[in-house]
Amino acid sequence: MKRYLILLTAVLGLFAVSTAALALDFGDYKSSTLTAKAWGALNSKDYKEAIIYTDKCIELYSDKAREMQAKMNEYPSGATEEIHTNYWALNDVATSLFIKGKALLELGQEDQAKDVFKTLIGEFTYGQCWDPNGPWFWAPARAAKDQLLVLEG
Repeated sequence: MKRYLILLTAVLGLFAVSTAALALDFGDYKSSTLTAKAWGALNSKDYKEAIIYTDKCIELYSDKAREMQAKMNEYPSGATEEIHTNYWALNDVATSLFIKGKALLELGQEDQAKDVFKTLIGEFTYGQCWDPNGPWFWAPARAAKDQLLVLEG
């Protein structure tokens, strides 16, 4: 009986997440749109929604981001528009992973957040995020390293 209840709870939980994902508006499904929506959800403290947007971006664009990462051995420099244009998938996937890690922390899922931050650092090191308030780029992988230092004491 206990096993049945655990299975039922797991199935209902998956159904709830799937239903929530269906209710969200992914817009044009561009990586930049999904990342912007994830930032908005994170800032609104809708952490589950933020994770759904980041997961969609990662699902759709991580292969392209890995291709971009594989050709690099340092952070790209140059004109802002060139960095946006030439490294769009890498930048948006790296940023989405950072957002996802922050959302998981807010939900109290520290171990999962650590795993996400480690993936970001290990696979998408050279992604950058534009800070419109800066205005400048910052490195999500470096910020993830800082988060891990805090989490691991």
